Parts: sequence; structure tokens; C-alpha cells
Amino acid sequence: MSQAHQQELDTAVETSLHRAPAECKVAATLLFVIAVALVPRGDLVWPYAVDAAILLAVAIFARVDPRVLGTRLLFEVPFVLFVLVLPWVAEDGWWLAFGIVAKATLAVLATAVLAWTTPPAEILRGAERLGLPRQLVAIAGFAIRYLQVIGDELRRMRLARVQRGDTARWLWQSSAATKGVGALAVRTFERGERVHTAMLARGYDGRMPSLQLAPAASPVAWVGAAIIPLCSIVVLVMARGWL
Repeated sequence: MSQAHQQELDTAVETSLHRAPAECKVAATLLFVIAVALVPRGDLVWPYAVDAAILLAVAIFARVDPRVLGTRLLFEVPFVLFVLVLPWVAEDGWWLAFGIVAKATLAVLATAVLAWTTPPAEILRGAERLGLPRQLVAIAGFAIRYLQVIGDELRRMRLARVQRGDTARWLWQSSAATKGVGALAVRTFERGERVHTAMLARGYDGRMPSLQLAPAASPVAWVGAAIIPLCSIVVLVMARGWL
């Protein structure tokens, strides 16, 4: 997680959703995304509208900064551009493209709400409580940490280029930036080796220590967390005509 996003979490208004156990929020998010993904293909619009309304209500309750949601949606733009090809290569391509974009957008927004209300370490702890193997939790933890490290290193390298007069505003000026990508890869690899050596020196034996430090979620917390995914499951059942 970037430093800017950590500051956003620190300055966010605390709500009961922020204080809810992480495993409950992770499970609720997963079930919501799965229910949205299982909405049948076709010319159905109302299931996505209802799910979006549910998600909007949760975001308002959690007082999510709209800029955070907008920033998360930017990561979806390349995917959306690819999906726009479907109307010309598949039957009922427009509805297929709409369904894919709607499901992806709701999934991105759901994870954004989760990230807004839950620090990354708590998300990992919640995933481990839900039974995710500790090795996968450790890999995810390293990935989150190294994304921040790589981002900080990239910003320092860019600042060094700018201070030397290399702005790379045009395509033919991008040589230094291209070489910087290679240098960044080498630095990342070397940093990983140093971190691994330091972990071995501290007794690391291939297993990460357990993250389960906080008390388990209460039945009341699980009931509260089940409301949102249950609503999305009801929408799914109605969309598929099972009622």
C-alpha cells in the first residue's frame, strides 16, 4: 500500500465498519463479488443496478472518499478498452461487454471499500483466519510491502532524472526512463536478496509467524457482515429466476 493511501486511511472518519473484524469484511467482500460474477448473461440491467445501490450504501456508511473509488477505477481502464472489442467479434457483444464491465467495476469498487476500511495487515490476518494457507498469506504480505518499496524507489529515480534536466516529455526522450526500468528491476532483485538474508539471520525457516493475534469475530459480527452478501445473493437468485 502506498504512503498516500495509508495517509488516507489514517485521516478517514472511523465508523463501525472500520472497527468490524477483518475476517468478516473479507468474507463479505468475497461473497459479494462471487454473487455479482454469477449474474447470468443477457439483457439484464437491474441486478447490477441493485448491487451497485447496495455497494453505494455501504460506501456512504463507511464515508469512503470518492477520490479513492475514482483512483481504483483508473486501473480498470485498460481492461475496459479490451472489452470494447467484443461487440464486433461476438454475438450479443454489446450485452456481453456490458456484463463484463459491470461485474468488473462492482468488484473493483467492493475491494476499494474493503481497502478503505481495513489496513492491509488486517486484511491478511482476516484471510488467514478464513483458512487461507499461511504461505499464500506470506506471499501476499511480501507483495503488498514490495509494491510500496518499488513505488518509492521509482519516485526517487524519477526525481533524480528531473533534477538532472531529463523530463522525458516526448517519445524520443524516453531512453533514460527505459534504462531506469532495468535499473529498478536490478535494485528490486538485490533488495530482495538482502531482505531474505536478513530474515535467515533472524531465524526464518520458510514459515511466517502466525498473524492471528486479535480475538476471533463474535457471532454478532458475523451476522452483521452477512447482510450485504445475502442481499446480493437474493438479487442473484431473482436474476436467475430461482424464486
